[in-house]
Amino acid sequence: MTDTSHATPGPLPPPPPRSGHGCLWGCLIAAVIGIVAIVGAMSYGGWWLYSGFRNDPTLHAVINTVNGDQIARAVLGDNIQITYLESSNIAEDLATGKHASYVAHLRGTKGEGTLAVTVDATGDRTHITSMILTGPDGRTYDLTHTQPMAPPGSI
Repeated sequence: MTDTSHATPGPLPPPPPRSGHGCLWGCLIAAVIGIVAIVGAMSYGGWWLYSGFRNDPTLHAVINTVNGDQIARAVLGDNIQITYLESSNIAEDLATGKHASYVAHLRGTKGEGTLAVTVDATGDRTHITSMILTGPDGRTYDLTHTQPMAPPGSI
């Protein structure tokens, strides 16, 4: 005789098979999104430094000032243009406006040089606070005060 009140129900069915790829696919998708974001940001930054700056009204004001400066025209010639930006740093605030600094590569009819410029802009008013031109021979010129400075390392 057997007592059926304490009997076990029998073997349990096997658990459903697991795919094992849930975490892998989630991590891959997150990595792809991160890589696309980084590549997109770098591409936009490269585009801005090499051609996107051409529509910036602040740089239009800077290049107009440079083309009107006698020292810059004596060093680089006429029709001075920005060929590309080596660097840019822009900070904007609703209360104080825009503070920007650029290092631009310039080309004129006589030669090429670089221009380090700092600009403050509020509304439609642009004020150039600093503008240092480095000519093809390495000499630097302070175009904000129109007096040449000593070449780097000569003091």
